[in-house]
Amino acid sequence: MIRIIIADPDPAARAALQLVLRRKLDTNGIIEVGDVESLIRSLADASPDLLLLDWKLYGSPAPETCKLLQKAYPRLKIVLLSVDAGNAAIAKEAGADFIHKGASPDELIETLKPLLRRESKPLSFNLGSKGE
Repeated sequence: MIRIIIADPDPAARAALQLVLRRKLDTNGIIEVGDVESLIRSLADASPDLLLLDWKLYGSPAPETCKLLQKAYPRLKIVLLSVDAGNAAIAKEAGADFIHKGASPDELIETLKPLLRRESKPLSFNLGSKGE
């Protein structure tokens, strides 16, 4: 079973992501957290395959959080989520993959499926709307 942590300060965003992931990836191994402290506790307990980390998670700037988590959990795949498509380059520099929060559910899943199967270096994905 795929194990995923959704770390986002917005409960509605977490619920929407969880619904999409459960339906499209056929997994019930999803944990939701709303701050960095809860994230750290969940990482220690869950040993997830993937972390979907909102850029504005309370408690620590996302790029710094990524770097710290990669040191502690080198096999953890991290995807930074942001409404600002310009954050893609910063996410890549931090060693994380990137998905624009404007991505459709199908674009999100198309991006995550290969990511869950690979063991290579991080890539950046900008799946923003056509207006950007």
